[in-house]
Amino acid sequence: MKKKKIIKCILSIILIILQLVSTLFIAYSLILYKGVETFYRVYGLIILIYLLLFFSYLLLRSIKKKKLISFIIPSILVIILSSILFTGSYYLNKVYKTINEYSNNENMYYSSLITYDKTLNNEKDLKDKKIGIVNDKNDIEGNILPLEVIDKLKLEDNNKIIKYDSTMELLYALKNKEVDAGFFSSNYIDMFYSMDGFENIEEETKVLYKYEKEYKSTDEEIKNETASLNKPFSMLFIGVDSSNDGVTSGYNADVLLLVTFNPSTLRATLTSIPRDMYLKTACSNGLYRRINTTTWGSSSSCAVQTVENLFDVDIDYYAKINFKGVVNLVNAVGGIDVDVNYAFCEQNSSRKWGKNTIFVDAGMQHLNGEQALALARNRHKPNDGSNVGKQMAKLCPDRNSGSRNDYQRGKNQMKVIMGIVNAATKINDPNKAIDILEKIKSNFQTNITSKDVMSLYNLGKSLVITDSTNLVNVQRLQLSGYSVWGKVYDSTSKSYPAVTIPYKGSISDIKNEIKANLNNSKITAIKNITFDLNNLYKDTVLGQDKYSESSIATLKSLSGYSVPEIKSYASNNGIKVKFVDVDTKQEVTINDWSEYSFYSQKEHKDIILDELDTITINVKKKLISVPSVDDTINTPENNMEDTSTENSTDNDTNTDNNENTQTNEDLNSNSSIIN
Repeated sequence: MKKKKIIKCILSIILIILQLVSTLFIAYSLILYKGVETFYRVYGLIILIYLLLFFSYLLLRSIKKKKLISFIIPSILVIILSSILFTGSYYLNKVYKTINEYSNNENMYYSSLITYDKTLNNEKDLKDKKIGIVNDKNDIEGNILPLEVIDKLKLEDNNKIIKYDSTMELLYALKNKEVDAGFFSSNYIDMFYSMDGFENIEEETKVLYKYEKEYKSTDEEIKNETASLNKPFSMLFIGVDSSNDGVTSGYNADVLLLVTFNPSTLRATLTSIPRDMYLKTACSNGLYRRINTTTWGSSSSCAVQTVENLFDVDIDYYAKINFKGVVNLVNAVGGIDVDVNYAFCEQNSSRKWGKNTIFVDAGMQHLNGEQALALARNRHKPNDGSNVGKQMAKLCPDRNSGSRNDYQRGKNQMKVIMGIVNAATKINDPNKAIDILEKIKSNFQTNITSKDVMSLYNLGKSLVITDSTNLVNVQRLQLSGYSVWGKVYDSTSKSYPAVTIPYKGSISDIKNEIKANLNNSKITAIKNITFDLNNLYKDTVLGQDKYSESSIATLKSLSGYSVPEIKSYASNNGIKVKFVDVDTKQEVTINDWSEYSFYSQKEHKDIILDELDTITINVKKKLISVPSVDDTINTPENNMEDTSTENSTDNDTNTDNNENTQTNEDLNSNSSIIN
């Protein structure tokens, strides 16, 4: 009898310890979820402590009792409860750990030293060479890592290090052999392959040295300290063009979507920004650049600040995903349902054609990851002149219908995103949710912390209780503009790029809609609606009205202008002008072309005037002929000859001026037109 009591006593103590440990585990897990209401967490813990005491009492009391049932029943209940608590704690901790890893700001960065000179094999061949780096001290892969490599390999001892203001300037310097080698992100092929003249950069260049190191990202500084997902917030969604895994290196931002959400009104705006929008970015020193280059470098801060400046909005969060991540995400949610406007084919996520070509049919389709990415990327037709179009002409020449451009691509991207959201809302298995997070982790990066994610509990609770998931109103917005291909000269690339200038009216309309959403402004309700089977309803996309605006002002060629006309042109456009003697390199003051002649214009014509604060005109002093002794004899014949020659010269000069010089009236007219 004593032996049975001892066994029951030992087992009771083990079971009590088991329940105590499981309770502590679940208590720790609940503490992590600070965003969840404190009342419910505390109340749950109180219940668990009560159950611990209650079952402990039953087990200890059963030791004295002879009936075995008094021990078996509480033992079974303790085992079941402990199992539930351990399982719950496991999933709660796993979800929290997975979410927390997304906001990890320790990332690997990669920098490569590349060259166009195939006679160079590695960094040891660099002697008496010119090596280029980017001058931006915040650029980890373009400046910080290269400086470490230069110091480590002592490259400065036998070579000349040249610093450039931007990655683009360094790229063209390398291409034009102004430098023998240059440091770029190791993802440089994906960055530059789509640019004119760099389609074959992978075959034409060689990597001499590659360096990698873990650095702390500064992207967490993007978020406002008071930002919360429980209040109206904004987030920039960045989709980067990469055929490799990872999102920390330099990439082209081929998808830029500004999202705003108001939890009070359950209203969201989704603004698509085309990749070729040409504007002053936050990191281009006052120069115009394609907006998709704002993710070059080592952080997302340039892209965020540029969009903030564009729409006059504070961006609280960012989320960056690459092409591989999109494929994994769509596959993880089981595919998405999307209404595709036209049939097409595309390269796959590794940028391969042939047997890897992705085909998508028109109509309502259930798309896998590769097909969804193809839809989000597509903007070319077969035989449209592009390299992609040439591949399409070989593989799917009959799939050439539909309007395809950056605007349509923006609409396609919105469809893909909404498809992912709809598929994700149907997931009710925690294991599948965790699996999705795990699969996209390496290709996704954000400054949303685990605490921010937990704060979504209150919003989720209200949606479940009120069953208002279908009441979330999404307003789609699209930044539009006009093409200036062949009309605007880019001083960095020394070319006329295929770019688009955003309409000021489109920017203004988007600004107003975003502010109305974030500031809880009342939206005018639609009280009347008509229905016509022959004219089906189409969702309105704001920012795409027909805007009537003058083309952006660019610099004229001033070679045929008089000095007063040049000064007037500069003044009318708010720009200073200076004249520099090409021989002395000194600035000179002139009022006409009597002593000097026009030599050259420093700034290339067709540069956007908004980039300039000064126009520099290089001038050359005219040669003054000295008359000979014979010419000074005062004879009637000589006097007549001199007079005739002088008059002839004056007439020629006047004729030239009349032919090559515009009047002030014409010049002012031109100035007013371009402004």
